[in-house]
Amino acid sequence: MKVVIVALANDNHTAPLKWALEQAGYTVACWAGVGWKEGRQATLCCNGGVGMVLGAHTVDPGDVVWIRRPNPPLTNPNVAAPDKAFAEEEYRWFSLSVMYLLEHLPVRCINPYSASRAINNKAVQLCLAARNGLNIPATVMTNAPAGVRDMFKDSSRRKVCKAFFPHIWKKAGSEALAVTETFEIAAEALPEDEVLTYAPAIYQEMIVKDYDVRMVLLGSTVYSFSLQTPNGALDWRQEVGQGQVTIEEVATPSDVERAVLAFAEEARIEFGSFDFAVDQEGRWWFLEVNEEGQFLWLDEFNPAVRIQEKFLAFLTLPKGSAREEIERKQKEFPSWKEYCQSPMKEQVPEEGNLAAPILSVEP
Repeated sequence: MKVVIVALANDNHTAPLKWALEQAGYTVACWAGVGWKEGRQATLCCNGGVGMVLGAHTVDPGDVVWIRRPNPPLTNPNVAAPDKAFAEEEYRWFSLSVMYLLEHLPVRCINPYSASRAINNKAVQLCLAARNGLNIPATVMTNAPAGVRDMFKDSSRRKVCKAFFPHIWKKAGSEALAVTETFEIAAEALPEDEVLTYAPAIYQEMIVKDYDVRMVLLGSTVYSFSLQTPNGALDWRQEVGQGQVTIEEVATPSDVERAVLAFAEEARIEFGSFDFAVDQEGRWWFLEVNEEGQFLWLDEFNPAVRIQEKFLAFLTLPKGSAREEIERKQKEFPSWKEYCQSPMKEQVPEEGNLAAPILSVEP
């Protein structure tokens, strides 16, 4: 068995996890996605059976494939101008063929590409969460001014606005100008109708929270961590970037755990990072899940968490392995702290992609 990671080798999670797997004796193959250069080429063979080659690596029965962060397909820049649109579409469809075929091969695929595409939809997430027994805030997703204003007719509850996807605005040659984050908004602060049509948005009832929770789903096991910021930030992501967050493992309420596992089964995902807000009465409110979600930053803030080792145990154990098996096997792997102290960390070049968040550069 080898572990195939679909991401750039210098991705901020691929590099440390590849190093840790190899330290434990596993073979790891990294492939960034379909492209015209040799390392990103792919071959699919259908001759009675089905075979796949990704760059220099074959995908073999029994392998584990982690679809971490596939990069957009890259076409050959020397394609003639009249053929450019054709080549781009052929690359796009070929890339999709590769990604969707993986879940039909005799490999363990985390997560199946079809499941990951569906569950990345915020509306689908909230629907599944409610259907499986999780608390969700009242939500409207719209680009219709009437829909926005109807949401704000109930003035008894505070409201927030959030984007569908992270985005950064930068001024050429300077630091970031602005980053999308959740913000509170009142009815009287809503702009005129035309402005509300400039971009769709998510409008949601605000949860007056005691603290946030980041939960990591590993198969049939969940690990939950409280996130506390000095100023009780509405959106803790900026505080994480500034190193201003305290992380502690917390017990997951049994009803929340059951609901999350039911959610995951219906969504067909084995792995994901869930975000919850816990209100002052101790109720957990589902906010979102990212099936490619970052998790190594938890080890950065609290090395006792040891989420790197837990994830690698989950990745290399059979599907459905219990918490006890994960925590027994995690001892085979080096920690995030050990990676940070290793020479390998200094040898990894900076990431060469901007897959998420999206970046706008202003002149």
